[in-house]
Amino acid sequence: MKKPLIIDCHGHYTTAPKALENWRNQQIAGIKDPALMPKVADLKISDDELRESIETNQLKLMKERGSDLTIFSPRASFMAHHIGDFNVSSTWAAICNELCYRVSQLFPDHFIPAAMLPQSPGVDPRTCIPELEKCVKEYGNVGINLNPDPSGGHWTSPPLTDRHWYPIYEKMVEYDIPAMIHVSTSCNACFHTTGAHYLNADTTAFMQCIQGD
Repeated sequence: MKKPLIIDCHGHYTTAPKALENWRNQQIAGIKDPALMPKVADLKISDDELRESIETNQLKLMKERGSDLTIFSPRASFMAHHIGDFNVSSTWAAICNELCYRVSQLFPDHFIPAAMLPQSPGVDPRTCIPELEKCVKEYGNVGINLNPDPSGGHWTSPPLTDRHWYPIYEKMVEYDIPAMIHVSTSCNACFHTTGAHYLNADTTAFMQCIQGD
């Protein structure tokens, strides 16, 4: 009997090389002091570093647990769409998406990418479409992560059933890709990121869809 293909549909690059976090910290510092803002070219991560970060972590666990393929997206808590403006999120999303794509090229039998969107509070979702299209057309992404709360715990966006989100949904239909509804870091002291915000978001998004028409 042929062995079934076991796919993990919810994998994040939580073990990315430390250089990624260092670059992000510098980017955040650059929001207050533009002189500190790093260039994309300042981030240098080799293929060997990517291999080491995957082979000793995700791939090792996949082999131990018998899974075959992971749909691989950037680290969710790193999305932090509430930090900075759209330009900050756009640059950060592009960097993270490229890293996941590179991993998928180094381990094509085990990883396939899903895209992080450059969302930002109060910004029209249409601004996410260029990055979405690039990831599908150039990187072969098979899905996206959609944050229903770019504000990071303050829930300032309309419900997921609102036409506000339709530009993203229309592209999902066009490319026949799904979205994983996934919030990021909470900046609201009332909601611990993984202990409360994630659980709250799952319930909130689920109820929004139930209440939709």
